[in-house]
Amino acid sequence: MLIYDPALDPYHSAIRILAIAMSSAKRRIELSIDAARIADYFLVYPYKMIGFKFPAEFRTMRAAVKETENPYRHASGTRAAFERMRPIFFAALSGLVAADLIDVAGLKRGILVLTESDMPDDLAAAVARFQERQTVVGKFVLSDLLAMPTNGDNGLKHRSSLIEHRYDIA
Repeated sequence: MLIYDPALDPYHSAIRILAIAMSSAKRRIELSIDAARIADYFLVYPYKMIGFKFPAEFRTMRAAVKETENPYRHASGTRAAFERMRPIFFAALSGLVAADLIDVAGLKRGILVLTESDMPDDLAAAVARFQERQTVVGKFVLSDLLAMPTNGDNGLKHRSSLIEHRYDIA
């Protein structure tokens, strides 16, 4: 039996990375690579946000997360699935850098930044289709989640429990 998992598809990962980068640029958010990885994880596995510690103003999202269905296979383990996505994420990211769509200087600073280069039409259309078919949870990830701080207590790392946060300089 063949099972498709978008978390392990570098092309799907590239589309998600571009959607995240475009959303952060639209909101003028300087997005860290760690925050982008966390957002990417929740775009693939939105039902996993049930374990996310939502800020008080977003507690209503918990009900939306409970109603979220996953068209792909359910990943076992939270951190294990997150770490399994790591090499795919960075392979897709390096491909986007090679295509001159992600800024190398920003990456060296640990920040995900789009370049000024024009995106090919078919790629832009694929990103637009991805953004259009997002559920309430996906739209939250591509907007309000990206605006949350990454480091320290109550940062994305702490709230998601996906990346160690205790030694962050916040």
